[in-house]
Amino acid sequence: MKTTLFSLSATVLLILSCTNSVNAQFFDQNPKVLDTANLLVTYSLLWREDTLNPDFQRQEDMYLLIGSNTSQFVSKNYLLGSLLGRKMEKEGKLDEFLHLPSDQKYRARFLYSIYKSRKNGTMIYNGYIMPTHFEYEENLNIFKWDLGSDTIRILGFSVNQAFTNYGGRKWVVWYTTEIPINDGPYKFCGLPGLILKASDTKDDYIFEAVSIERLKEPMAIELSERDLVHTSREQYLKSEQNLIYDIVNRAKEAGALSEIQQKAAQNMQRKNNPIERN
Repeated sequence: MKTTLFSLSATVLLILSCTNSVNAQFFDQNPKVLDTANLLVTYSLLWREDTLNPDFQRQEDMYLLIGSNTSQFVSKNYLLGSLLGRKMEKEGKLDEFLHLPSDQKYRARFLYSIYKSRKNGTMIYNGYIMPTHFEYEENLNIFKWDLGSDTIRILGFSVNQAFTNYGGRKWVVWYTTEIPINDGPYKFCGLPGLILKASDTKDDYIFEAVSIERLKEPMAIELSERDLVHTSREQYLKSEQNLIYDIVNRAKEAGALSEIQQKAAQNMQRKNNPIERN
């Protein structure tokens, strides 16, 4: 199977973690199992990373793993890469994993997982901002929905329209009552059916289901609680902005002396269109 390369940020994370503590495990070998998923929805995510280059879109496949009480939304490549890395580290092959050929590695630009607990009515966002893993909690009832009248078909399902505001964006979503599961891509939930498509009104971010699969072998929905820093959504968003500001300003201070810093600063400056603005 052809796969793709880890993103720069994920690679740096691996190298720094292994360099700082040679004897420490990088992958959590005993994560907490929250549920078991029997249904897997794959979404294609198209997004505009740079507001100064609106014609350029990136794409990444995202997984929604749905269990009886809990779901997990995560980048497909981030999840598969983490599972492979954990397996190889357990077998004493971490160095081999870090040096896999480019066409055998995974590329993930989104290093977060979102867990929705229908039982508890809460949502956990688990994200990474170098060099720290953060976690914050929100209520599942954060979305106030206005129902629309239009209907279309996605993957053969009749879907209904709904609108909401979140994170400084206006969103249009399409959900199907033919799959009566209160869930969807990213943080979206709270409708009487599975959300198969969600996009903001500027089409900066577009999630659309491309497959729905009943798993023959259930997958564990796992949460690593190792080295987590608990925070609030507001503080997390602020930390993301602080990281960009810090990298860009360090590069300016370094001038032309550090090619790596200049490249990192250029990459960060292009990431000026986050999914949540406030």
